[in-house]
Amino acid sequence: MIRQAFLTFFLALVVAGFLLIWDSPPESFIRQKDGQFDSDPRADSYMTKITSRRFSAEGSEQFSIRSPRIDFFEGTSVLTLAKPVFVTQRPLKKPLLLQAAQGQLHSDLGRLDLAGNVRADINSNGDLSVLTTERLTYLIDTNIAKTESSFKLHAPQGTMSGTGLHVDLQKETFVIKSDVRVIHEPI
Repeated sequence: MIRQAFLTFFLALVVAGFLLIWDSPPESFIRQKDGQFDSDPRADSYMTKITSRRFSAEGSEQFSIRSPRIDFFEGTSVLTLAKPVFVTQRPLKKPLLLQAAQGQLHSDLGRLDLAGNVRADINSNGDLSVLTTERLTYLIDTNIAKTESSFKLHAPQGTMSGTGLHVDLQKETFVIKSDVRVIHEPI
C-alpha cells in the first residue's frame, strides 16, 4: 500500500512537471541578462595612465590633463575621466590646478565638468586660494569656473563659503550667489 501511494505520488509529480514545462513560454528558458550592464553605457575605447596636453596655434601649452583612466564614447565628443588632474597654463598669469573624483571633458563645448571632492588651487597675485565643492564646471576658453553647489574658499585673508559661485579667473572676480558667510583674517 505504501509502495502504491509512493508510486502514485511520484507519477503525479512527473506529470505536473511535464505540464508546467509544456505550458511555459519559451522565453522562460532563456538566460536573462543582468540589468546592471544594460543601464550603464560601455565605453567604445579607453586609455589608462594618460597625460594629455593642448597647445595653442602659436605653440604654447594651454593646459594638461592627467587621469588613471579615460573612457571615450563613439559618436560624442565627451571623455569620461577618473580622478582627473587638470592644469591650465595660459592665458592665466599663474597656473590653475583642478582635481576631482571624476570628470567629463566636452571637447566641442570647451567645458570640463568635475564631480566628487572637487578641489581648485587658484593662484592670484602670488597667493594661493583653495576652493572645495562637490561639483564644478570649468569653461576652458573663457577661464570661468562655476558651481551651483555649496562651496568653501580658503584664502590667505580668510574663508568664504556659500551656495553658487561664478569665478572669472582672468578678471579675478568672484560672485557668490547665496548663503554667503565670510571670515576675514587680517594679515
